[in-house]
Amino acid sequence: MDAQRAPVDRTSLSWQRTAAHSALVALVAAATALQLGEPLVGIVAASLAMVALVVGATTPRVRRSTADRRDPWPLMLRTLAVLLASSVVALTLVVTVALDR
Repeated sequence: MDAQRAPVDRTSLSWQRTAAHSALVALVAAATALQLGEPLVGIVAASLAMVALVVGATTPRVRRSTADRRDPWPLMLRTLAVLLASSVVALTLVVTVALDR
């Protein structure tokens, strides 16, 4: 394995893991909303979490053959989309619970 290409693979996998972890956080928040008796928030949150999970799971890996021509922006934008969806889910849950009390 070429030592110069290894960081490319690790960076690509890092973005994939970040997106997947964020989507799973959104899924846990959706389950929490359902357990707290907020079915509308839970359903919307679960939908957003599933979209985020699909976006994170379909993030393409950088191939070693194209490492020199890779553009990191698509990976970063996909991860940003997943993080934003997860943030919306978590904030919606917090606001809904806070307003019910």
